[in-house]
Amino acid sequence: MRFEIHKGLKKKGRMAAVCSILAAISISEISAPAAVYATEEGESVGTEEVTEVTEMTESETSESETAGSEVTEVTETETTGDDAEEPTVDDVQLLATATRTGSVTANNVNVRSGAGTSYATIGIQVNTGQTVTITGEQDVNGTAWYAVKFSKDKKEYTGWIISTYIKVDSVDTSDDDDTEVDEDYITSLKKLGFPDSYCSALEKLHATYDAWVFEPVLTGLDWKTAVEQESKAGVNLVQSIVNDSRKSTESYAYDWSTNKWYGFDGADWVCASSDFIAYCMDPRNFLNETYIFQFETLEYAKYQTKDGVSSILSNTFMSGKYKDTDKKKYKYADTFVKVGKSLSVSPYHLAARCKQEQGIYGTSQLISGTYPGYEGYYNYFNIGAYTTASADKVVNGLAKAKNEGWNSIYKAIAGGSAVVADNYIKKGQNTIYFEKFNVANTSKLYSHQYMTNVMAAISEGSSSGSAYTDKNQAFVFRIPVYENMPESAVTFTDTGNANNWLSSLSVSGQDLTPSFSGSKKDYTIVVGADVGSIKVSAKAVASTSTVSGTGNYTLEYGDNTIKVTCVSQSGSSRTYKITVSRKYPVSGEELVIADGVSITPPYTVATYMTGIAPDTKASEVVARIATKNCTVGVLKKEGTPNEGKVETGDLLTVYDKDGTVISQYEIVVYGDINGDGKISNVDQVMLQKHILGITTLEGSYLEAADVSKGGGVSNKDLVLLQKHILGIETISQ
Repeated sequence: MRFEIHKGLKKKGRMAAVCSILAAISISEISAPAAVYATEEGESVGTEEVTEVTEMTESETSESETAGSEVTEVTETETTGDDAEEPTVDDVQLLATATRTGSVTANNVNVRSGAGTSYATIGIQVNTGQTVTITGEQDVNGTAWYAVKFSKDKKEYTGWIISTYIKVDSVDTSDDDDTEVDEDYITSLKKLGFPDSYCSALEKLHATYDAWVFEPVLTGLDWKTAVEQESKAGVNLVQSIVNDSRKSTESYAYDWSTNKWYGFDGADWVCASSDFIAYCMDPRNFLNETYIFQFETLEYAKYQTKDGVSSILSNTFMSGKYKDTDKKKYKYADTFVKVGKSLSVSPYHLAARCKQEQGIYGTSQLISGTYPGYEGYYNYFNIGAYTTASADKVVNGLAKAKNEGWNSIYKAIAGGSAVVADNYIKKGQNTIYFEKFNVANTSKLYSHQYMTNVMAAISEGSSSGSAYTDKNQAFVFRIPVYENMPESAVTFTDTGNANNWLSSLSVSGQDLTPSFSGSKKDYTIVVGADVGSIKVSAKAVASTSTVSGTGNYTLEYGDNTIKVTCVSQSGSSRTYKITVSRKYPVSGEELVIADGVSITPPYTVATYMTGIAPDTKASEVVARIATKNCTVGVLKKEGTPNEGKVETGDLLTVYDKDGTVISQYEIVVYGDINGDGKISNVDQVMLQKHILGITTLEGSYLEAADVSKGGGVSNKDLVLLQKHILGIETISQ
């Protein structure tokens, strides 16, 4: 066993972390966005140069596969050949990698070479009772497919079966068993520079594949900074149809007011969220035998055979032969092996890369050889195929092919492979991971990245790994280590759409101030005293969100606070507040107390009831108030009936027909500061003490001291009070 340490930058320190291996991503075969190509002289294109930006609507899901199509006793409806639709990632799930066992529940169930009916069967069927070991899981258009291995007729088989016909029996809890841990090996990993949080998973792999070599690449890069750099606009993309939580909601990527994402590299690819990018970047999420091959070195090795290449290309348009411009036929697998050997680059990587770029059916005009103006030219690696303001990606890609002289399929594969080799692998980006996340080529950190699909390394690594029939070989894996990483692997959960904005908010018959905008949360409305109720309506921007707080509201006089809350599919909430100020009736106007109940006082009713002159008897106040389905009385502040003069602090009390109190209004007689019903020198002294800070007036007594109606108490009120006492001027009530 040999170990090496690769240093991308100066190492700044060690991180102690908890050993952990969490979930892995299960990837469908997808057609990737165009490659980002860099020349020897410098980068000629990059994601920053994408000038055409389109909008994507809210993601839609496609129908789940019909389960019955996997039993040959039922007619199958799968499509084949050029007319078949390429499978896409509908709702790629984050799936645990725990091994499970199960049994088949139907007869004549197909076993396929990949997840989905687009893949060919492996030439064998299984029947009820067949036991299988489930080694992986993948979601295809809402239906789970299991990667299985099983024995039949004394032979071992591996393949994929739709979950509909498998009953899961148990989960292998080997992680919790008493399997002996090789502490010496873990110590050797730590000495190389692997943090604790890497070691447990690597030790488990070593226990199964003791020939494997793990090399830490000590990048010296701060983890948070690396994620931030990779999260810049257009650097990492996801398909528009994936779960919305995987998409960025930054202003450069998303319009909150419309729930639309901006397209990069065409309309089908949008910016990935930083949380999902962090998940895909964290190597600790992929230290298992399925996904670790994204860290495999990409140099040519003798164990990379034509059969392995054929396995990668099986069930694709490259599974057989192609007829080149010299009219001769060649096998794609032979071509990749020949080119790989000549460049000292893994033919597995080249084949997987082409498969990633061109998809299963190879329907791209970039490889048709018939595109008008570029007949006979091919671009199998999508080199330079990006959209600009002046041309689409097909034209730009084929212009690159013509400029490079790729006028045959072989030349296109060889030429594209040379670009990958010379501009990436031979410059330190010699793993699929480093081609996707450039944290190794220190002269162009976070740029010079071959693909923008954030899941490309995961997908291609899985595809490359599946090509090896014998994995117990001396593979070398170069695994990045960052500074200041979280103690355990970054986790991610598909939570759905995060939009919690409203697209509309209105009050019947009223105008909001300011005018409604989803970005603004606070509004005001002023309504007249005669408006006793309102209706609030609202609608969410996203159809997946829920809205509460709408409907009819009864208004009190004064300020009423109404809150409308929008909760997103992901569970985040946003509350909009409307403050409705209902004016108080002026003197002589009807004051509605409840349905069918009102009073009409010759006084002003607002925060306090005012307009009552000093020395007015309580009985006189009661007599002057017209009532409807109620009675009124004046109570002292202690709650006893007032049978004398009205005083500041008294309560005008409204009773229903049963004598129950239904409303009260505190009375203020301006100038009667001490609440004895008179205006005298006692009130003057109390006002002086308040102004000097000796005592403090509150409530109705403070209001009674504001004899000038200026909204506060000052020397101006003291002078007016003195003039009233001297008979020079009268305080207005």
